[in-house]
Order: sequence, then structure tokens, then C-alpha cells
Amino acid sequence: MLNLPRKTITNIRRLLLKKQREVQKNLKEVEKDDPVKDGSLEETTEPGTASWLAEAHGRAVALGGELKNAAVSIKNALSKIRRGTYGKCEKCGKQIDTRRLLAMPTAALCLSCSSKTNKD
Repeated sequence: MLNLPRKTITNIRRLLLKKQREVQKNLKEVEKDDPVKDGSLEETTEPGTASWLAEAHGRAVALGGELKNAAVSIKNALSKIRRGTYGKCEKCGKQIDTRRLLAMPTAALCLSCSSKTNKD
């Protein structure tokens, strides 16, 4: 964990665990609210129903994908905390600024490497 104080790591870990619970809860709600997974609408033949279903399902799939990506990022950050590698940039190996980690606990890159990656 490079030079991060134990108290900071404890606070970040607590925040990540809270976010993990929220993401899992939201993912279940999105999956439950997806109209395509609800068989009651399959027999509806009103005009516009198919396009509404497609649009609502598309939003649910997109949001579900974002939540799954967030869950993976959180899991990776928690794993790094356990391994003692949390806070190390995956690209250059330098320590990620503590303020960046506090603002975005799942950050895997330092600000410099992140900026370079986004330009490519």
C-alpha cells in the first residue's frame, strides 16, 4: 500500500464495501425492473409496446453493464488492499495521489497515466 496511512486505507476499504453493497442492490433492482424479464408483457399487442420494451430493455442492459463494471472495479480495489498493492499505478508503478484515491477509490492509474490513456 505504498505510503498510505492505515487510517486512510481503513476509511477507503469501508467506503468500497459500502459502495459494493449499493451496487449489488442496484443491480438486482435493475434486473428485476427489466420489462423483458417480466413475462406478463409478452402477450401485450398494443401498438408501441414492442418499441417501448426494446427501449426499456436497452436502458436496463446499459445500466446493468455500468453496474457490473463498477462491481469489478470495487472488487479489484478490495483485492489490492488485501494484497497490499492498493494505491500503486497499474501503468507506471508510482503511488497514486491520496486525494485521487479518496475521490475515486477504484482508481487504478495515477492522474498522469490516466490523462495519457484518455488522449490515446
